[in-house]
Amino acid sequence: MLAVRRLIAYGIDFIILAMILVSVQLIINVFTGGGLSRSLQSGWAIELWVLLTMSAPVWLYFIYCEYRTRQTIGKKMMRLMLERVDGQPLKLRQTVIRTLIKLLPWELTHIFILLPEPCGLFPKPPVFRYTCPISS
Repeated sequence: MLAVRRLIAYGIDFIILAMILVSVQLIINVFTGGGLSRSLQSGWAIELWVLLTMSAPVWLYFIYCEYRTRQTIGKKMMRLMLERVDGQPLKLRQTVIRTLIKLLPWELTHIFILLPEPCGLFPKPPVFRYTCPISS
């Protein structure tokens, strides 16, 4: 049952963060007249945009809430509190490592989706051309 409550708490946090951060992105896009979104052409530019407007705020949210108050909004709603085995609050380093482990798959997904050729590791697929044997 605890695992389900933790999952629900994470889902609540995710929904709240998504609503806020996507709204901020939309406001910035409207404020710039859409110019910013048109200028994000390369995978690196998009990754930087996502890092600044999504990833960094999410990391800060989890680190701050779990270190300072021992609860995120979702954890508070599900009546969960973060603590060590001995009942003491986590140290900042422990909170950062916990957040790293929790959010690393999310960050790797961004990288692999937005940067389809990271460091040239993935060669471009060959282009096949077909010529019709019947000419008209």
